[in-house]
Amino acid sequence: MNENNIKFVIDDVEYETNSIKSFDKRKKWTQPDDRRIKSIIPGTIVEVFVNNGDEVNEGDAMLVIEAMKMNNQIKFERNGIVDKILVKPGDIVSRGHEMIILK
Repeated sequence: MNENNIKFVIDDVEYETNSIKSFDKRKKWTQPDDRRIKSIIPGTIVEVFVNNGDEVNEGDAMLVIEAMKMNNQIKFERNGIVDKILVKPGDIVSRGHEMIILK
């Protein structure tokens, strides 16, 4: 196998393809840490409903982000204890901005 070739198997069928430089330089995927809550939309933080040390459950309200003149209430997707709050009302966040860390 040439070093630029990639082999992979799908449904017990082996495939081979050539690699390109941009593929080799890409950022490798890693499992996201679900304790680090990041913004999925850009906007302005309007209100934060939790404090450091609060115990939270899946579905509890976390905060409100205003985006495109709409208030979006963001909820927790898992149970946990709030370790750090990295945003406050008035902060402008971009997509992927870390907002809250759970223990």
